[in-house]
Amino acid sequence: MDMKAVADPRSFIEDLHNRYHNDVVHGDEDPATVIDRYYAPDIELVSDGVSMGRERLIKHCKPVRKSVAGGHYEVLEAVRDGNRIAARLIIHGVTQTGATAKIEVFEFCEMTDDGKFANVTSLTRTLKD
Repeated sequence: MDMKAVADPRSFIEDLHNRYHNDVVHGDEDPATVIDRYYAPDIELVSDGVSMGRERLIKHCKPVRKSVAGGHYEVLEAVRDGNRIAARLIIHGVTQTGATAKIEVFEFCEMTDDGKFANVTSLTRTLKD
């Protein structure tokens, strides 16, 4: 998607996260193919101080497929300035054992012109059900 065409950053980032989540959790494609669909080749993602580039994200997909059964992303609010988006969202997760989790995420993203994640910094906290 062309970032210039994004009129609603909340819907855009929610849809992007949910498509990515679905492709990782329920897809059978090679994780590298999935990562390349959603992230720029030189991605720098920092979550709670832990930095991940492309290779580490690919490795992260494999255990996620084994432990996560489902879930979805709910974006509560988002603002956009050009190719930058700041969002507050909730990840609603379900494990293979049926346990549920809710994680609040404060996310600051720089997107490529074609709508992929270029740089992401996020802070998370687990919420009680």
